[in-house]
Amino acid sequence: MRARDEMLTAVRAAKPAALPRPDLAAVSRFARAENLVAVFAESARLAGASVLLTTRGGVDAFVDSASKPNERRVSMLDVDGVHHDATADDFANTDLFVCEGVIGVAETGAVWLPLSRLRHRAALFLATNVIIVLEQSRIVNNVHDAYAAIDVAEEECGVFVAGPSKTADIEQMLVIGAHGPKALTVLLVEG
Repeated sequence: MRARDEMLTAVRAAKPAALPRPDLAAVSRFARAENLVAVFAESARLAGASVLLTTRGGVDAFVDSASKPNERRVSMLDVDGVHHDATADDFANTDLFVCEGVIGVAETGAVWLPLSRLRHRAALFLATNVIIVLEQSRIVNNVHDAYAAIDVAEEECGVFVAGPSKTADIEQMLVIGAHGPKALTVLLVEG
């Protein structure tokens, strides 16, 4: 026990002094962003998503224009002519999935989607194209602000989504849609 005690004493003596936590607002360009919508849109585009500014009334028209009449569309919104009561198995054949996001993160261009907005966890990963509707007023500066706004006791689970599926595992070549959606569009609506 003597050698153990000597080692622990030496480790405790060599412990560096505690440092204060960094001021994240002071170092983040996003915390100072005056136009969170523009910063979010740029970050989302860098992640491979398309971002469009529209009104709540413009959502239906965009959904109609985003797919062909014979394609299978599943929506968690009230969009005319779109299938609403899908089961988890139905998403394997879905061409377009439409849902509403809860929080947007300007820092990363990611959107928080709790399970209640998806109905099935598979929806985001099996559909070919995904459209997320997000109110502009729901965009926060950074991930820290997003986590502060999420009530984890309220939702069973959720996911941050930033751009379509992508990988660069093989020969460092970027492949979009390798293991999930080939396209992600975020419709930013005034709300």
